[in-house]
Amino acid sequence: MTRRILGLALATVFTASCDSTQPPIGCPVQSLEWAAVYKLKEPTSCPVKAGEPLGIQKFSTPSGDETLTISPQTLVDLSARDTTHVAYSRGTLAKQSDADGFCSVSDLAPAEKRVPDDATGPGTNVLYRWSNVRILATARAPGTQMVADLEYTQDGCTAHYEVWGMWPGDISCEGESGKADDSLCASAGTINPDFAVTCEPTLLRCVPAQRPPSLK
Repeated sequence: MTRRILGLALATVFTASCDSTQPPIGCPVQSLEWAAVYKLKEPTSCPVKAGEPLGIQKFSTPSGDETLTISPQTLVDLSARDTTHVAYSRGTLAKQSDADGFCSVSDLAPAEKRVPDDATGPGTNVLYRWSNVRILATARAPGTQMVADLEYTQDGCTAHYEVWGMWPGDISCEGESGKADDSLCASAGTINPDFAVTCEPTLLRCVPAQRPPSLK
């Protein structure tokens, strides 16, 4: 009887050790600076935006809900010339990921800057409308990649993009010649080695090489 009980216990331990299912990790989001590349969804006559740094942060509310803000560098740069409008969009972050390992962000408010002509330069009106924002939340990428749709309007001209973003976003990949060097992304010690990354030639920042999940 003792041998039988011991055998059943060992079998239970062995079975548990072979279970590779990862427990839910909620919806972590790494802060603060992300790098994002913008992929045109359709032809446009507007100037094409290659991408930009994004400030992304998660906040907890007194009710226990969580929100997420996205601050594009373009709007941040205009903040000194327009102090009326905030430079970020805020939305509600899901508490758990979906079946694909993504945490959705809903109800993101539009963000804009309305800058008049002044002594520092010509005026401009810039508007960001985010939708389908999803943060990858898996054991291999715990809140460090995102995919989203962006409607970007500048001075009345609107273009639609799919956005691929990753954290950390401050990794320069400018080679000695001043051109993009993918090897600098591959050798960057602060980038998750599981990530498939590339050097965006306009931003000269390391960005996802494919639509997230951008993994090797």
